[in-house]
Amino acid sequence: MKNVKVLKTLEKGPKTVEEIAEETGLKPMEVRRYLLRFAESGKVESYQKDGKLYWKLKEKDELEEEFKYV
Repeated sequence: MKNVKVLKTLEKGPKTVEEIAEETGLKPMEVRRYLLRFAESGKVESYQKDGKLYWKLKEKDELEEEFKYV
């Protein structure tokens, strides 16, 4: 489960695609593909800092959690 590796790496904190690829042993293009899928489903988000793009797990909104099953 390569996609799980990507999410587990982000549990430790925000990382760039290259850092995730290095930690997981996956190719950067493969990591990028997983991150884009996760972003579409609302699991991760990206931000820019010092000219680099970082990815992190999206923080869960309390209201979102409360109405998840409605």
